[in-house]
Amino acid sequence: MENALNDELRSLRKDKAELRQKLHAKHQDAVELESKLVPMRARIAELEEAQTAGEAKMTKLEKRSTERETLLRQVEADRDKKSKELSETTAELALVREENSGFKKKIDELELETAQVREENSGFKKKIDELELEATQVLTLDFGAALEQFACEFPDLDLSKFSVYNEVVDGKIMPST
Repeated sequence: MENALNDELRSLRKDKAELRQKLHAKHQDAVELESKLVPMRARIAELEEAQTAGEAKMTKLEKRSTERETLLRQVEADRDKKSKELSETTAELALVREENSGFKKKIDELELETAQVREENSGFKKKIDELELEATQVLTLDFGAALEQFACEFPDLDLSKFSVYNEVVDGKIMPST
């Protein structure tokens, strides 16, 4: 009888080791997913920084545009003296507006890319949560099945002190810390 109990205890320890390995594998999967998230988060930060820089440049360009329009009104007042300067300013204003249009398009692209990265990030977070839940369920179910087997084989045995959360420390069952 004692040998049978020892065999069963060894079997349970082996099951415990296998479950810990499975849990470790699930955690490794979670770590791998997290390692994929880190570059994406960095890319999001880069995109947000680029967007901020683009917005600052757009503000600067809009300010320059306003300044050019003021200059244009002065040029109109003194057309004979400033005609050459007026044509240069008009050409530069067109370039600034073209640049501004390009920046607006780039900002729209960056916002779309940011939304896509956030959506992908959300998917990864959900996958991590699912893997953690699955690992916990596997561990809990298998341990419960082992306890049921013990209860079936040894109905008089008090199994209430056994838990998936307990550990053996110095030959005694202790709550996990």
